This record gives sequence, structure tokens and C-alpha cells, in this order.
Amino acid sequence: MKIAIPKTPAERAQMLRGAEALRATDGSFKDDDAREAFDARMEAIEAYDKQEPTPAAQPLDAEAIRAAERDRATSIQDAVRVAKLGPEVAADLVQRGVTLDMARSEIFAKMADADAKKPATDQHVRIEAGEDARDKFLRGATNWLLVKGGSADIVARAENPSAPNASAIDPGEFRGMTLIDLARECLRRASVHVRGWDKMRIVSEAFMRRDITQSTSDFATLLENTMHKVLQASYAITPDTWSKWCNRGTVSDFRAHNRYRMGSFGSLDTVSENGEFKNKAITDAEKGSITASTKGNIINVSRQMIVNDDMGAFSRLLTMLGRAAALSVEVDAYAQLALNSGLGPTQTSDSQPLFHANRSNVGSGAAISAASLDADTVIMASQKEPGGNDYTDLRPAILLVPIGLRGQALVINESQYDPDTLANKSQMKPNMVRGLFRDIVGTPRITGTRRYLFADPSLAPVFEVAFLEGQASPVLETQDGWRTDGAEMKVRFDYGVAAVDWRGAVTNAGG
Repeated sequence: MKIAIPKTPAERAQMLRGAEALRATDGSFKDDDAREAFDARMEAIEAYDKQEPTPAAQPLDAEAIRAAERDRATSIQDAVRVAKLGPEVAADLVQRGVTLDMARSEIFAKMADADAKKPATDQHVRIEAGEDARDKFLRGATNWLLVKGGSADIVARAENPSAPNASAIDPGEFRGMTLIDLARECLRRASVHVRGWDKMRIVSEAFMRRDITQSTSDFATLLENTMHKVLQASYAITPDTWSKWCNRGTVSDFRAHNRYRMGSFGSLDTVSENGEFKNKAITDAEKGSITASTKGNIINVSRQMIVNDDMGAFSRLLTMLGRAAALSVEVDAYAQLALNSGLGPTQTSDSQPLFHANRSNVGSGAAISAASLDADTVIMASQKEPGGNDYTDLRPAILLVPIGLRGQALVINESQYDPDTLANKSQMKPNMVRGLFRDIVGTPRITGTRRYLFADPSLAPVFEVAFLEGQASPVLETQDGWRTDGAEMKVRFDYGVAAVDWRGAVTNAGG
């Protein structure tokens, strides 16, 4: 494409504006024709700027020199703007006094660099999908059902624990609608005429899965979305303590999955002058295992509940199921710990409990105190790696005690002086275990005086809770009711709890 060279400065300015209009705001071109037209205009402008002055031209005076400088600066700024570069580029070129031709060369080089850094796309046009009308309907109606059922607060707390904002769950135009109203709207959006229908028929048709050639009502999907949010939020905000002293893992299926613990080499062997390097024996790894299983329940969402507009009942059911899912893991973890009178599950390697004198992870029975906790710490640090080549040198990070001992444990962990010596000020001693524990967990699921000291579970896991495929929260599944009139909602949770090693924990029966 060839374009005639402009004859006057006005034509040049007009051509420059036309070239600028061919580029998008990000510096790209709509298509190849636009790029070709841009290049042709810029070549014509460059040819105009290179024209020699006519022989009749007179030597430039001071005012003419200043005018030429202004023209150079203006032309450079125009070229930089067309290239979609920053104003600092133009300022640098003007300040350095480069000619217009040299400035254009640098500008083109910068444009090439910018194009090279852009991600490659098949087309110049980028398309991003936005929310369609169905998505907006489901979002707004779901928000209204959360508000209507009194669950907006717990969903807000689960989504943003540091700054919950229930007002952000805005139902908009759906505020005030009954469940029957929403069922009727879902049918209308599916092109189903409901004039003259009674409430029971509207609800029945709203739940119905239609033939694949017809539109399907979104009513069941709407309820499922709402119930899923309530279930997940209730599970997320239910407090637990197992996560303090158990490691979190994952398994890929329901088979037994091994957990191996390798030993260490100890220290390197000394090599004397002219001596040979010796082979180092690799210790056998010790093996534990964990297996996931499924837990769950089914609830029925009946047509009567919909007709009665009892959204609160739905929310209460799912809130209770979310809490039940969280408590299931808690109960199972403590059930493992409580086996064999609090000494943990029997290990297949030697048919002995997890805590046993043969493993040297049981402290001498003594009431909780700074001195007895220090003695328990020595026991943990003195454990040997598999193969016995070196000490684990672990330190306790979590103290697990019956709820009645938590206050005393906190005092011991935070006191500057040994609490047992405070009665006699002349014999007060510094607290040797001050700040030893990162977390002190008190629970009613442990009774008596027995205590457990755990190292950081991420460094030396003793118990593990493994979730199937990493799904660490319950799942809600829905299907049309067959035995019952309405929809059935199934809450399923797949996980397993097991002891995988014994070196990262010490127990003491207390006294």
C-alpha cells in the first residue's frame, strides 16, 4: 500500500492522526490491513520529514531555529503517542537532542520489544466470558435464600474470617420472594407455562428433570447451590483441635496407602590420607499405612417444606450436617488416641500400642509441672532415627491435656518463674520450659491426668488425617427423590485417620 507524501505541515498532522487511530489502546492492531495502513502512513510522514529544503530557502535565524526545535519536539512526542509509549520516552529523546529520524528508529525498536513481550494469541481479538443471565439469576436467588434461611452470617465468616461482611451477600431484586415464587420463576425461565397450577404441582414440576431436548428448571440447582454453601460454611467455622496435633495428608483411593519413614546416615566417615571412601549402608524404611473410608447421610427436601416456605429448616439441617462432618474427624482422631487405655492404636510391626516402654516414648508418671514437662522433653529429644544412626533431637510444639489441666498448663508455659517456687520468693527459679509449647490444647475428649506432647506435625507426624483426592471438606450431591416426594441430598465425606509413626510424641499418665 502506497500513500502520497503530504505537501504541507497541516497534511502531515492530519496523516499522523489517521495513523494513530489505527492502533488500539494497548498498541495492537485489529488486523493485518490496519497494520499495513499504519506502516504506509508512517513511511509517507517519514519521507516528508526527509525532504531537502528548496534552493530558495534562506538561512535560519534564531526564531527559525527555535521553531525547528519546537517542531522536532512536537514530532517526537506525536510519534511516541502513536506508538503507545510513555511520555518519559519522548522526554528522553527530546532532551538528548536526537534527530527525528534517529528518534523514530528508537521508537520502532521499543515497539518491537513491547510486541515480543506480549503473550502469543491465535487472533488479535481477545474474548473473555462473562456472567450470563442464568448465572446472575442463580447468584442473586442463592444470596436471597442464604439471607432468608439465616445463613448469610456463617457464609460470610467462612468466606472471609478476618472481616466477615454479611451485607456483601446481596439478594437484589429477589428479596422477599417465597420458595414457591422462585420455583415458578425457574419454570417460567424454562419456558413452562404454570398459569392455573396449584402450589404442589408447581413444586413437583420445578424438581422434575426433563427430557434432554427440553429446557430444565434450575430450581433443584438453586437449592443445591444454597445448601452446598451452608454445608461448606458450617464445616469451615466449626472449631476443631485435631488439626493442631495431626498431620493433614491425601490419598488417591480407598486402598491402604503406605507411609514410610527413612532413617539417617548419621555422620560421615573419616577418610585418612590415601584411604578409600567406604560405602554407606542405607537403613530400611519403617512403614505405616492409612486407609480412607466414606461417611455420610441423606436428607430429603420434600414438597411440603417448599410449600411451607421453610428455608430456615433447610439451613438448620445443612448447618447440623456441616458441623457433624467436622466433628466426625475430631471424634475419629481422638478415638484412635484413646485406644489401649490412652496408649494409642496397636502397631502391626510389633503388636504393641503406639506409646510403649519399648519405644521409649512414655514418661515416668508425674503431675504436670515445669520439671516433669522438661523430663518429657528430654525423652522426645533422645529418640533415635530408624536404623539408630542418630538422635531425632525433636522438641515438643503442642501439649494436649484434659480440659481441666489447660489453665495450669498455660500458667506453666507462660510464667517467667517456675510456678512451684513462687510460694517462697527466696527460692524462686527461672521457668526452664517457658514458651516451650506453640499450642496448648485442652479437650473434654481426654479425661483423667494423662497428657501428650507432640512435635510439629509437619516435621514429625505421628497421627495423620488423609482426605480422598485432597477434598478436605464434605461434598453435597443431589438427585430427584424416588422413594420420597422432592429431592434427596447426600452429604459424603471421604477420609481416614491412622498413626503413622511414634517418634514425634511422648505421653505421661500424670499424677
